[in-house]
Amino acid sequence: MPVVNVFDRTIVRYKNIDIIDAHPDHADYLADKLRSIDKVECMALGYKPREALMLCFEHDRVTLTVTDKDNKPLAMFGIGEDEEMPYIWLLGTEDFPKVARRDIVEHSKTWIRELLKITGGAAGNIVHCYNRKAVRWLEWVGASFTQKLSIKGEPFYQFILINKDVIDEKYV
Repeated sequence: MPVVNVFDRTIVRYKNIDIIDAHPDHADYLADKLRSIDKVECMALGYKPREALMLCFEHDRVTLTVTDKDNKPLAMFGIGEDEEMPYIWLLGTEDFPKVARRDIVEHSKTWIRELLKITGGAAGNIVHCYNRKAVRWLEWVGASFTQKLSIKGEPFYQFILINKDVIDEKYV
């Protein structure tokens, strides 16, 4: 299925990737191409990959797509709030870390700080314990792992990310 980019708005361009406004066509494109561990995470939460990706358009405050320089979606990520707490997420393809690695290392801490401003300085989620790259990246960007839990027999870590500058401003 071709990806429709006619209505996409580029947020920022980096050396190897672009960050653009997410579009439902991106979710359609990515659904069958997600990393296997991302598919396991979706299924453990009761969603097929496409369903999980499409939820963002109903619930997120911000949803973005990472594309390569040929406008091929590599990942989607977002931030929002539900009844329990603000959440942050990312689902990607096998090519995502290969293509985007350098740009992720250089810019993801800034993206996390900026996204956390949207939810008042904090957001969390869960990550599969065997999603080692994601766990290492979350540690690197400053996530605190609050507990280990089991969902449908799959082991997960719960984590929280905090932008201390926003939290301090809010509570000082």
